[in-house]
Amino acid sequence: MNNLKKRVLEKAPTYGAWLQFASANVAEAVAASGIPLVLIDNEHAGASLETTLAMMRAAEANGGEVIIRVPSSDPIYLKRIMELGPSGLLVPQVDTAEEAAAAVSACLYPPHGRRGFARLVRASRYGQVADYAKETHKDFTLMVQIETGEAVANAEAIASVDGVDMLFIGPYDLSGAIDELGATGSPVVQDAIARVEAVAKATNTALGTVPRANADAKALFEMGYTLVMGISDTGALRAGLAGELASIPDSARLIKAD
Repeated sequence: MNNLKKRVLEKAPTYGAWLQFASANVAEAVAASGIPLVLIDNEHAGASLETTLAMMRAAEANGGEVIIRVPSSDPIYLKRIMELGPSGLLVPQVDTAEEAAAAVSACLYPPHGRRGFARLVRASRYGQVADYAKETHKDFTLMVQIETGEAVANAEAIASVDGVDMLFIGPYDLSGAIDELGATGSPVVQDAIARVEAVAKATNTALGTVPRANADAKALFEMGYTLVMGISDTGALRAGLAGELASIPDSARLIKAD
């Protein structure tokens, strides 16, 4: 069992970093930095399947494990991503139990799902893992994003779908879905989040999210979240550049060309 799956089953606090740059070098640097869990964002970033695979190899070579956020629950894309062998997938915009079940089905082989079978894929070490098709569901973590009012209303049914390992609250999209875009600390958004938190607790389902207003990673772990995907490569670069520029006098900077 990979470390991510084990920690999710045990509800052990787990921190990771987002990778939005489509760069194997960045994936390598982040995994080597002491944040071995990385999420490659294929929903809002530009990595192709080939680039995603290169990023996975770079992270794994440095002791990392990889989650991939897919663009959608398209079953063909899910099948191809699964054949790369990530530790987990994060599926966005899952609003109903039926949509959650369809995502599970696309990711798992029969009898647990309807994923098409190919033996010589990276996930099976190109056929070297003899029992891969029978055992892979035990070693894979499927997370579904709760980020609309409809998903909040259906959270209990979604959590009850066999094969869903985690409810992952997307507070920013959720805030937009209820006409409070960006206001993750507003009472109405906080109430929606609290409803999902209550469902996770009642159903003993692991809970994941990102830091939000008045809730950093430490606070979220104290609230019972299992997974917090925190710093991003783009955010870290922007913050580092801003800190560097703050120490440099304006007179030392080149004047931008008109």
